[in-house]
Amino acid sequence: MWGLLLLIHLIHSTELHALRCPTENAAPLQFHLVRQCQRAAADEALSLESTATLADCMKLARQQRGLALNYAPGDQERRRNRFAQHSRREKDARRRLSVFEQPGEFFNCHILQCPQNTSFAGMVNDSRFDYYSLYGRPTALHNISCVPQVGLFVFYTQPSSYLNATLTCTNASEFSGSLAHVASEERTYALSHWLLEYNRQSKPGIFLAYIGLLYNSSTSLQALDFRNGQQESLLCFLYRAWHVGHPRLGGIQANASCVALTPSGTWQTLGCEHPLPFICEIHRPPNSHLNKQLDTGANAVDMC
Repeated sequence: MWGLLLLIHLIHSTELHALRCPTENAAPLQFHLVRQCQRAAADEALSLESTATLADCMKLARQQRGLALNYAPGDQERRRNRFAQHSRREKDARRRLSVFEQPGEFFNCHILQCPQNTSFAGMVNDSRFDYYSLYGRPTALHNISCVPQVGLFVFYTQPSSYLNATLTCTNASEFSGSLAHVASEERTYALSHWLLEYNRQSKPGIFLAYIGLLYNSSTSLQALDFRNGQQESLLCFLYRAWHVGHPRLGGIQANASCVALTPSGTWQTLGCEHPLPFICEIHRPPNSHLNKQLDTGANAVDMC
């Protein structure tokens, strides 16, 4: 009996390995130092906390799926904001603000839903704080959309085949990426909502957009083994959003092996040569780039 159970477990483990499912023991997401002596506005922060160390703040941010954070190290020479020069009138006005209306005064760890974009428009000069992001230094692109607590995406409205869409995402000079991973309700809903908003403002609208799911008969192990840009199988995930009558595999629909997202939050299979808009997902820089993400561009603070 035990031998049979062990054999079943080994077969199941081998299948999961062949499917390249995400591992639970992956390295923790790394926040990169981007700006010194500045903090991002915390108006829509996920949480405001006081932690003993930067590592504690980062751990909390990972738990809450924050994409960026502000942290005040509390060093002797950085306990005072040297940029703050308030008149008596301003000081009196600040005293009437609540704790959460002036987080820099009371909390040393601000966990943020989204990182700053290339303009750093939401930054505040504050010599007590440093700003960190999972994405490091922002790309030069201006058409990036943030899905809070999920990630950064780029929407391309110019139609393209699935292959060319894939190459655009993976070979972009401005970022490292792939067609968007959608195997969660949160991701599918957020990206389909963007399509809805686009259609409300633009004509003609977008009713299908390529995403990162592909059935390839040479790599897929079984029916419905659609793979994302990292070759992880859809069979590794619980979430599905197939449109009625989809996926279409086999028979005359054997070539309908690429997947597109609809504004109603469903997935449809279709031929990969069909030209469609597409959605790229920006990848986070690897941990080996820790010392290469400090931004010293326009509006950066020269010295703490």
